[in-house]
Amino acid sequence: MNGIFPADLAVYLFFLPIVLYIFLKHKWTGFLPWYYLNIFCVARIVGGALGVQGSNALAANIIQSVGISPLLLAVDGLVHEARVYRYPSKSPMLGWSVIIVTTGTMGAAMALSIVGALDIYEGTAKPDSYSLWKAGTALIVVIWVFQLLWSTISIFSRREVTHAPTFQGSTALLQGAIIALLFIGIRVIYVLVAVCTQRRDLSPVYGSTAVRVVLLFLPEVLATLTLIIVGLRTRHLQELKQ
Repeated sequence: MNGIFPADLAVYLFFLPIVLYIFLKHKWTGFLPWYYLNIFCVARIVGGALGVQGSNALAANIIQSVGISPLLLAVDGLVHEARVYRYPSKSPMLGWSVIIVTTGTMGAAMALSIVGALDIYEGTAKPDSYSLWKAGTALIVVIWVFQLLWSTISIFSRREVTHAPTFQGSTALLQGAIIALLFIGIRVIYVLVAVCTQRRDLSPVYGSTAVRVVLLFLPEVLATLTLIIVGLRTRHLQELKQ
């Protein structure tokens, strides 16, 4: 039995009701980050449940290998939420443009990764299957780098309303986004190295349990936990805004 699957199932079953509570508290302004974090938790629960039934299940392995997208989109949404509170006088068009570009790019990255990985896991690899998987994985790393830069720019840009009651909350959201991205970085770079080198000992599916726990499971859990903590800390931001 792959020990990652039951661990995913147990951890994210515990996280899901907390994330749902945060989603309800942050309301419309915080819809995106907590919606995507709920999706991520559900995906990990589904993958864990499928994996418990059989650790070589195709769907479970694909979810575990390439299912990082909702977590990155949650961070993207968190930065957007923070900017709404931090820069209330600025046009929201820039923030929404970043959301649209990031979401579209992530969709392309996931499509490439899933098509390539599906062929490989099914044992029907085509000449371009590895290239598609590598391209999709590399694109996810590009999105991660962009998100790290965007979060840093957002927290260090000129502050308009430092006296506003929501200012400290927006700072906490951005700090949480950056910390979560550092954990996510471990995970996405590891997968990129594993896919590009095709080393079995680094494989997200066939690698050693220690490698998968340290480089796959723990970074995702710590990133999710970081978002949960910051979400709980800022659960009254919507009320302060009114």
